Amino acid sequence: MNPVAVVRAAHTVRDELDHLMGGTSEELRGRLDLLLAEEGKQPPGSLADAVIMLIAQYGPAWERLAMLLRLNNHVTAEELVPSLADSAGPDWPPATPSPGSPSAASSPTEPSSAGSTDPGLPHAGSRGADWLLSSGAHASSPEQPPSAPAAPAADRGPSMIGRLTDAFRRRRGERDAAPADRRTQDAFPLIESLAEVVGGWGVEVDVGLSPGAGQDGAAPPSGEPVDLDVQIIAEGFEAPGGWRVRLLADDASPYPKATLNLIALPQEQPETVRQIQTIHSVRGQVTGFGVRSISVLDSPGKLGQNVPPEPVAGTRVRLTGLEEPADITVVIVHGDRPGRLWWTYQSPHFITPDQAESSDLGMRTSEFGRRLTERGHLSEDVGRRVASKIPRGFWDLLNAVAGRVAPRRPSVLILSQEPHVPWELAVLEQPVDPSVPRYLNCQTMTGRWPIGGRRPELPPPVRVRGDSMAVVYSAAEAHSLVTAYGATQVAPLFGDILSMFGRSPDIIHFAAADSTPSAPGQGLGGAPFVFLEGSGDPQAFLLAGASGVVAPLWSDGPVGGRLAQGFYGRCFGGEPPAEVLRSLRSQSPATLAAYQFYGHPSLRLTRSQPGA
Repeated sequence: MNPVAVVRAAHTVRDELDHLMGGTSEELRGRLDLLLAEEGKQPPGSLADAVIMLIAQYGPAWERLAMLLRLNNHVTAEELVPSLADSAGPDWPPATPSPGSPSAASSPTEPSSAGSTDPGLPHAGSRGADWLLSSGAHASSPEQPPSAPAAPAADRGPSMIGRLTDAFRRRRGERDAAPADRRTQDAFPLIESLAEVVGGWGVEVDVGLSPGAGQDGAAPPSGEPVDLDVQIIAEGFEAPGGWRVRLLADDASPYPKATLNLIALPQEQPETVRQIQTIHSVRGQVTGFGVRSISVLDSPGKLGQNVPPEPVAGTRVRLTGLEEPADITVVIVHGDRPGRLWWTYQSPHFITPDQAESSDLGMRTSEFGRRLTERGHLSEDVGRRVASKIPRGFWDLLNAVAGRVAPRRPSVLILSQEPHVPWELAVLEQPVDPSVPRYLNCQTMTGRWPIGGRRPELPPPVRVRGDSMAVVYSAAEAHSLVTAYGATQVAPLFGDILSMFGRSPDIIHFAAADSTPSAPGQGLGGAPFVFLEGSGDPQAFLLAGASGVVAPLWSDGPVGGRLAQGFYGRCFGGEPPAEVLRSLRSQSPATLAAYQFYGHPSLRLTRSQPGA
């Protein structure tokens, strides 16, 4: 790979973003500008790696970058990013891009009142909301992307991750064991349609499952049939027949599909690139996500330019081996303009609406998140500002589910394309439990998880081994985790951390801010659980393979060192990390609210012996 050629091609992609991604280009442009500004200041190889890992999360931009390098330098996608191609496993279709932030959304309805700029608290609605149907199954009728490692600032010199990046560009030494069910390992999102459509015209979209590359669509007997719900989010379209279908995957039809009829809304621009996204779920649990682009034209005269269809990107779709679902799963994706978000909901307890709800932040998600966290402390004013941007439908569903699962607390999983807004800090108008603070992550067991690319896969794991532990600590004396739980102490040095990643301990604890790399690069083996006491990029750890991450929302005065031993003691005693953090926040919300949990709210750490 020629680093100079990669950066040169990235400049071209940057100039073409409006054409490639339409209104969804701003998020990538801002991040790419920061990287390209480091040209000449950072080593070319490290800068090229960071550029590749960023653009690879955006489907149309990634396709253009790969095309430029293939045409001008005879470099294939697999040669360009061996870590992305190799770590996916042999069953992945080759050269499938990750979409990241390219946004999608449902039909352009008016934003709900909860999505306004009114700073007041959201109206929770009644527990018996009309659109909620009490059922254990869904109806059969139709109904900044994960952050890539940024180049280090010029005045700081190369960061630890800048030196680690190249070391991780090798094939992973071990892969997860392949599931026995071929429908689990070979099922991918299917989104088939014309590559372009004229505004005002209809278009048929086939959604469902497709086999992996090289498979013939046949599968061996695989147990019980599975009811799979597929929900579409497509901003700029209408769906007269509904946005959701139910499919039956069984031995006779292992890769089912159905046709949805969409109507592209008329537009003034000559061409707009829209996104069609699919959310795949089984019994209220999101098990896969897909996305592809479609061009909407302003006149029929522009048709027939032989535009090849965009490939489908996203995670594989799991159908079997599923465990405990969250009581509520929220899926948040970008709209076609900065600050617009679309929300959909899944629950094993109720049939949820098939059409997405919108909210508008009034600014870029990164700016909105920065303004919330720049003061470095929690207040009810912050919680109200967050809550005012959450659509009404979420609060209706939360209240209904809380009534259904009482007396236990509901669990909430937030699957989000945007990593910036701390939705967990929203203040509830009608608290589930009046005895604890009204923040969402005190009232419920809450976890979040990034979506958009092929990694991390869905759903998040709910069981993680905790037998081996490493603590990254700079002091000469032994850390308390060494004596309490037999942790291996690792110095915050490049070679030592690289060696630790290679040994793949079950738990990695970074004990101080100066010991935490900004990101680990691709290729964390063994799916470790990661605890960051200082600032770091939790989504980068999840993209690299972590099963869960605890990380501070702001860096001023982290208290992770004081809570670590008690935290692990309770987790090894059987409590989910989400519940441990919830109860600790409830006791001291002003300080412990800073720690977010990334993972399934029901995830548990299992350990053979609780002590050293």
